[in-house]
Amino acid sequence: MHACQSACLASPICEGVVVPANADSLRCYRKTRINIDVCDASDAFHLYTVTRYWPPAPPSPPPPPLPSHPPPPPQPSQPPSPSPPSPPPIPVRRLNVLHIISDDMRADWGAYGRPATTPHLDRLASEGLTFLRAYCQISVCSPSRQSFLTSQRPDAHRVWNFATTNPRATQALPGHFREAGYLTLGLGKTFHEDAGAWNSDHYWSPERPYRNYTANRCPQPLPFEGLNGGHCVERDEVIADYDLRLAALDYLRFAAGVRKTTSRPFFLMVGFFGAHLPWVAPQRMYDLYNAADLAVPTHPTLGPSQPLISWTLQPVLLGDGTEVAHSPTEPVPVWVNRDQRHAYYAAMSYVDEHIGALLQALRDESVESSTIVAAHSDHGYHLGEHGLWHKASNFENAVRVPLVIKAPGKPSATGRRTESTTELVDLWPTLSRLAGVGRPASAAGDDLSPLFDDPTQTLKHAAYHQFPACRMRLRAAGRGADFRLINQTRKMCNQLLPRQFDFMGYSMRTARWRYTLWLPWDQERLEPLWRAEERDCAQELYDHAGDDASDMDRYENVNLAAERPDVTIGLRAQLEGFFSIRREPPRSQIRPPP
Repeated sequence: MHACQSACLASPICEGVVVPANADSLRCYRKTRINIDVCDASDAFHLYTVTRYWPPAPPSPPPPPLPSHPPPPPQPSQPPSPSPPSPPPIPVRRLNVLHIISDDMRADWGAYGRPATTPHLDRLASEGLTFLRAYCQISVCSPSRQSFLTSQRPDAHRVWNFATTNPRATQALPGHFREAGYLTLGLGKTFHEDAGAWNSDHYWSPERPYRNYTANRCPQPLPFEGLNGGHCVERDEVIADYDLRLAALDYLRFAAGVRKTTSRPFFLMVGFFGAHLPWVAPQRMYDLYNAADLAVPTHPTLGPSQPLISWTLQPVLLGDGTEVAHSPTEPVPVWVNRDQRHAYYAAMSYVDEHIGALLQALRDESVESSTIVAAHSDHGYHLGEHGLWHKASNFENAVRVPLVIKAPGKPSATGRRTESTTELVDLWPTLSRLAGVGRPASAAGDDLSPLFDDPTQTLKHAAYHQFPACRMRLRAAGRGADFRLINQTRKMCNQLLPRQFDFMGYSMRTARWRYTLWLPWDQERLEPLWRAEERDCAQELYDHAGDDASDMDRYENVNLAAERPDVTIGLRAQLEGFFSIRREPPRSQIRPPP
């Protein structure tokens, strides 16, 4: 066996070696649950597409040989000797979990070297593990939450927008902990549907009712989504997230009391509405910033090499509700960009203050040392980069999320950073392992808990995302038919049925590259046309060499797809290989808790 092949098989994450049919004797391959790697004669690993597995299934064992002489006569049966009593089971110390979700919050925390004032999240990062390259699977609220809370990718149950959800029988992160005997309590915007209480009877314990979320509001009328705003200054008492903070503190104290009196661990999930529009915060949060000092993008429009389908119009609103016009080639004025950033950062700092109150409550209730804390957002956000605003794209700023996890008993992760690629679908398996709960059978994500023992290792080589494009058809004059045209800006698909999609953009991020492929959508089969003509597709390739995750404006401005076919060919094959295999999740039915 070649040394490279031995190294493959010796890896703790190896599940077998893969050899293409035309492999020579100097090449061997391994396949992990996370990625497919190639090991060549230099013992270097590379991503590769594989066709068959090695070793082959072992042959059936031969039948036992016939005896050469008659067997001895049977002996009289003896009563079996009594077996020694089984030792008592070793008690497992299960950790509590405080899981905090924010909305529309990109990785602008101080802990990431960014301008937002977030002292409480920064302290959490100094005590836990900060993930520099964490990604959602789709960059809009409802489908992203349906994805990471069930550890299913959007294609698995065809949840791509606000029109569909996972089947009600789908198990989810809080339900898994409830089945394990945890007290599970939920508040705010966890799931998007039913004011957060989607499927609540199956996921949350009955001791305290699920506490629904309400949207923050401003006095001025907002011309979309039925909300109010742009942004505004309000008192704590009239802001929805402040009320949620008080309720969360009450639930946390109750859960801590149950843990101390009965030893029953708790799983508490709190979803804040901020930093979603409208950006509402008290004056003290606005006072943390001088708008004139806030940096604005140096690439405020879509570049000439970038396809129009990558861009969509989202409203930019001032505090009085006035909408500011912009386009792929015409950005908002600089003063408007600073106005928006000022309000966005104020809202982010306000969420940080709420999180700080919860972290202090853990200390006050003496459960900090027995509680895992995870804090992240549902997706990222654009603040004028590429001329884009809000989320809803496959660009880095929309799909990258902040993520910090503090796990007691993991000193190697304290105050550390990891560059290992992470996806939000990995949260459920990872938190389960860290807490001492069994791995969920239905999860599509991966357990990344080994990073807490060695943050320098790389467990995943790529993250995958997607986003649909709609209303991109034009009717040909006199022909009575319409045609999908990819060379135009796309419209949102939020409330449309999947049979009304026109294109789907599939994207992947490796350590070096982001590659995105826009494909026509088969409206009958509800899947992309991987073999569509090239004129009906669009490719994007962006180089992230030197990216330390602290600059949100420098990268993804020049599309290199036409210049680097040597890169796009390999990444396109890997992207298709990942998404074209239908990954139907196991039919895990929800069982009543013990």
